Amino acid sequence: MRQAQELKENRLGLSDRYDVAVTSAAPAFDEIVGLATEVCDAPVATIHFVDEGDQWIQAATSLRDEDSADPGSICALAQPSDEVIVVRDLVTDARFRNYLRTHPASSVRFYAAASLVAPDGTYVGALCVLDRQPRDLSDKQRSLLKALARRVITELELRRSLEAERVARRDAEQLLMEKDRLLAQNHVLMQEVDHRVKNSLQLVSSMLTLQARRLTNIEAALAIKEAQRRIASVAAAHDQLYRASGSDRVDMSVFLEGICGALAAHRPSNVDGIEVRAQPIEFGSKRAMKTGMLVAELVMNGLKHAYPADRHGSIRVELWSTGSIARLTVSDDGVGLPSDFNNEDSPGLGMRLIRSIVDQFGGTLRVEAGHGARVVVDIPKNGANAG
Repeated sequence: MRQAQELKENRLGLSDRYDVAVTSAAPAFDEIVGLATEVCDAPVATIHFVDEGDQWIQAATSLRDEDSADPGSICALAQPSDEVIVVRDLVTDARFRNYLRTHPASSVRFYAAASLVAPDGTYVGALCVLDRQPRDLSDKQRSLLKALARRVITELELRRSLEAERVARRDAEQLLMEKDRLLAQNHVLMQEVDHRVKNSLQLVSSMLTLQARRLTNIEAALAIKEAQRRIASVAAAHDQLYRASGSDRVDMSVFLEGICGALAAHRPSNVDGIEVRAQPIEFGSKRAMKTGMLVAELVMNGLKHAYPADRHGSIRVELWSTGSIARLTVSDDGVGLPSDFNNEDSPGLGMRLIRSIVDQFGGTLRVEAGHGARVVVDIPKNGANAG
């Protein structure tokens, strides 16, 4: 009969549920067999595990070298039972005649065992007590022996749970490491995409500049300058979205500050600045990008038209929450809009772009004339068209 350490490389059925074959030193099991000898007033107690084709003593107390084969051989003959198995005298019990012939020098006369049964009904062994003289167990001793057998199963289940927790923790650590690796890889890819987008926008802008130098037609030159301005707005929005990208949610207060700061760096000398007052409303990245392009278009219209050379002033950008709506306003104190201006009929490319973006939001657009100009856009926070 092999001991626990010898089964480390050849564990069978029992190890499907419990990894007991590698548990050679088990203080909890030693304590249980010690209690069993006290409770049953027996000189020998063992925890005997069985597997498919294997059996071994996991823990024992007061077991002499010459008796080492006895408990395992006897347990192999006794059938599992819901009740405590009691063999008052092996000599008079027919089940053990062959055992006695094989072990004529055995000193064991009394044997009792409480089966070790896992919660799923699997028989895994027995908690045994042995004596060298015929005897019996009282009802109380039988009950306590069964309770100690349940404690063995509790210890096995605890070890199983701890092992499952260890494996789960190891798997979680591996997942976290993989997550960190993917995030690092994603950051590198984002940097590469950002670099390529910037290069592409810069290339287009440079090509327009070369083309503009060849033009003698003023209208064509202005059209190219307008195209360059819009490329700059897209570049500003892209740059700020990249800087804000840590997740799919973008803090619009930070995002709009960044865009307007980039636009302010190229403002005309008679525009004092671009003021931003925005609540920390979070948009998805797609909606944030569209809002950034909308703000860039409105701000650059103000930079271009609000203040002729003889006037000074600022552009104001505001965003705040009002119920289910995020309200965006871009305003100035400049010369204002023509008296016959109608944003729904305006043929200009700028207003067409603005209307297109607002329609994508499923929002509303309102242009207020008067002292300066004020554009109000209501953007739904939720809904299919919320971006």
